Amino acid sequence: MTQIDSQNKKVSLVKGDDRYDNIKKALCLLGSDLDAIRNKKNILIKPNLTASKKIYANTDVKAVEAVLDFLLEKYPELKNSRFTIFEGSGSAYYEKITTEEVFKRFGYDDLLKKYSNLRLECVEDFSEFSEIKIKSIAGHEKIRIIKHFYDFDFRISVAIPKTHNYAIATFGIKNMAGLIKQDEKSLLHGLRTPNAPNAKTVFTYIPTSVISWMRRRFPDLVNIIFKQSIAYLKATKVIHHNIINLAKVSWPDLVVLDGFYCMDGNGPVDGFPVKLQVAICSTDALKADGLGARLIGLEPENIGYLYYLGKEGLGDYSLQGFIGEDIGKVKRIFKLHPTYKIQKNWKVD
Repeated sequence: MTQIDSQNKKVSLVKGDDRYDNIKKALCLLGSDLDAIRNKKNILIKPNLTASKKIYANTDVKAVEAVLDFLLEKYPELKNSRFTIFEGSGSAYYEKITTEEVFKRFGYDDLLKKYSNLRLECVEDFSEFSEIKIKSIAGHEKIRIIKHFYDFDFRISVAIPKTHNYAIATFGIKNMAGLIKQDEKSLLHGLRTPNAPNAKTVFTYIPTSVISWMRRRFPDLVNIIFKQSIAYLKATKVIHHNIINLAKVSWPDLVVLDGFYCMDGNGPVDGFPVKLQVAICSTDALKADGLGARLIGLEPENIGYLYYLGKEGLGDYSLQGFIGEDIGKVKRIFKLHPTYKIQKNWKVD
């Protein structure tokens, strides 16, 4: 991936009483920045459906509907293009259900009745992969992303600003991690060490599936366990570099952040909804995520992967090109994850 020319890219912020209208208005403010989609034939929409049941952890189907309606209204030629909503739900995997079931629970299958050029696809239904090099706390590892991802010629991430249990916060860029092979998603966090089986981590004693189960039912207990783990401290540094390696091959062409409800506390699944009633859009993914960080009371340079991506010239999290609502009237100081005091040391050697 080459450096991104962000000099003239806009990032928009809209606040209002209707999620659907907010997103359409925020997209409208981008103007000609969106024109690159005009001749695309195979368009990916990647929601965040990480949770199997918790509505505030997942991208609301109305947000995706707003994106589709706006694009089809502004660019009528896209009626001849194919849109695909593509996801792999992490909670579905650990709870031994399918992403298809999550699509149905959250109303995504209803979209197929409205849009004849739309389809739904699940990560677990694909068997060809492309490898990405990452790190664990014990050395080098690799993860596999669904090879089908590279068939798309325009990629849209529709995500939610949320706190995170390893990476401080998650927005549009990290949302693309949903396209990792289901049983390898946890490798991104650095604590699983297949190539170093003798390395001692919390997963040496408690299987990943059990930790996931506990996290969704007893998050405070899991946080206590992780706070005592030196390996977890190392993992909160590793994950930022792994997100960068993933981002370099999965970079979204458009990020839409639906902040009608965000999430604080025990994100990205078990936190509390925070009603901000905003939408953020940009064709510079880093601008969108940087603005998302500011709205929840963080500076983007204090989130490791955003800082490193900016240093490498992969977008720009400055407010150059900002248009829309007064940030000061919208932002809120979020309650961060209970392990934030550990996570914020990502830059310390």
